[in-house]
Amino acid sequence: TAANQTSSLHNLYEDFESQLSLSNSPPLCRPVYSKKGLEHKVDLQTDLFPVSPGCLTYTPESLWRELCSEHKRLKNLISQEMSSVPCGLLILSRSWAVDLDLEEKQEVICDALLIAENSSPILYTILGKQDEAGQDYCTRTAFTLKQKLVNTGGYTGRVCVMTKVLCLNSKCSVETNEGSASPIDYPCSYNLANTQEMEALLQALVIVLLNFRSFLSDQLGCKFLNLLTTKQYEIFSKNLHKAKKLFVHGLPGSGKTIIAMKIMEKIRNTFHCKTDRILYICENQRLRDVIGAKNICQAVTRTTFMKNEFNMIQHIIVDEAQNFRTEDGDWYKKARSITQREKKCPGILWIFLDYFQTSHRQKSGLPSFSRQYPKEELTRVVRNADKIAEFLQGELQKIRINPPRRIPPGSLEMLNEFTWTHGVSGRFKHKQLNLGEMVIYVAKKCSFFLRNGYSPQDIAVLFSTESKEKKYKNVFLREMRKRRVSQMDDSFVFLPDMFDSIRRFSGLERSIVFGINPHTVERGISHNLLLCLASRARKHLYILRFPDHSSSVDEAQSLEWNA
Repeated sequence: TAANQTSSLHNLYEDFESQLSLSNSPPLCRPVYSKKGLEHKVDLQTDLFPVSPGCLTYTPESLWRELCSEHKRLKNLISQEMSSVPCGLLILSRSWAVDLDLEEKQEVICDALLIAENSSPILYTILGKQDEAGQDYCTRTAFTLKQKLVNTGGYTGRVCVMTKVLCLNSKCSVETNEGSASPIDYPCSYNLANTQEMEALLQALVIVLLNFRSFLSDQLGCKFLNLLTTKQYEIFSKNLHKAKKLFVHGLPGSGKTIIAMKIMEKIRNTFHCKTDRILYICENQRLRDVIGAKNICQAVTRTTFMKNEFNMIQHIIVDEAQNFRTEDGDWYKKARSITQREKKCPGILWIFLDYFQTSHRQKSGLPSFSRQYPKEELTRVVRNADKIAEFLQGELQKIRINPPRRIPPGSLEMLNEFTWTHGVSGRFKHKQLNLGEMVIYVAKKCSFFLRNGYSPQDIAVLFSTESKEKKYKNVFLREMRKRRVSQMDDSFVFLPDMFDSIRRFSGLERSIVFGINPHTVERGISHNLLLCLASRARKHLYILRFPDHSSSVDEAQSLEWNA
């Protein structure tokens, strides 16, 4: 709708910083934005691909060491090729094809992209043994890289990507220019003349490698791209042939679900598998539906997973695992059994969780914290406005001081690294109201936001439990529908989907969130429930409490009877 698009554009203007404007970009480019306070593409390029004048750098160093230890002749082969390169960057990858959303070629040991002064970019493909298809692979990868540098990265200079295939077990190597039958002599203007031109191309490369489709794209009806953080990219870049199992602990709002989606896309290209071989498991139906609509996997809830057989599945991604339960059986044992069916080539099992958002006290079915290995951590909040992030920090500190028994002591150490992206404006309000006042307050606020360009899809009204949501939803809806915000049908303006429980909304987000009397009868998780609530809100968070819970319940019954 037009209102939905207007609110999304408003969000882009207020909360995001342009990384790639269309005004001076090639015609097929899409705009690229990053959240205010996150690294700019220049900072990301400096962190990931720094250019040292007068020096040839191999990056990432850890991958270079790993490759050299696995293949004894590789270091001499590459050193010989680089002997005449005084300054530049050699960017290594297990597969540049996978990095560019192409399928991996199993016979390739690695690819290396040379960005050097006074030279065009050169893509090297290193094979273990001679393979006629190696040159086709290298050419296709180089051509895709060239296209993406221009159409995604927005590079405006002249660019060609030369190719060269090297073989560890042969003295014979093949060299071509972008797959031409005979070498093409490109003019010197295609060479990167200095450090500035090298960095400009590398910044375009950053956008190519770190971009992901923004959730705002669906609301705007056109494609917008956001960028991963350095830590998110570090996790995403792991070698899936070795990192078959991984536990990713992420603080509220740190981007766990984004990484989960990116990893599933990478699994598809790395292992040449279709979407029916990849399974995404979560606790809530709404999150299941959002991921299922991406068409990158099968998406099911834990309950469905435990009730059915999944004979075709090879790879499993588990999200929001801290809120899983064991009443239907041992889900972790079943997931491990499925991914380890093929002993010689086990599948991927990555588990994303956040103990601080645990919303119940039952057993989760996760292995003990000490057995969750290997492990990675995301400690930077990238989703929420400053005021909301400050509230999250305060609640996390309360948990640190008086931790519930369900949170492992080792997990508390993550709080030492807590930070957030500063610079995003927003609002946090905490008010005490009786139910009648609360209903009017929410209705007035929703009317205000809708009149100012937001849409119903930007708003969530969340209750402590599903039963409370069912009980009070119509009370709020009736008051909202008294306030027409346009000539459109009232039922279209205020949708029942705006209402849910805090637990069922886990993993999702909205620009505006109202928390209606958030509380829990289970001792020890009240701060966890508030974290789960607050982290759903990108911009505006309103926590509304009853001053006297019992009298407010009586009033709610009275409102329902008088409707």
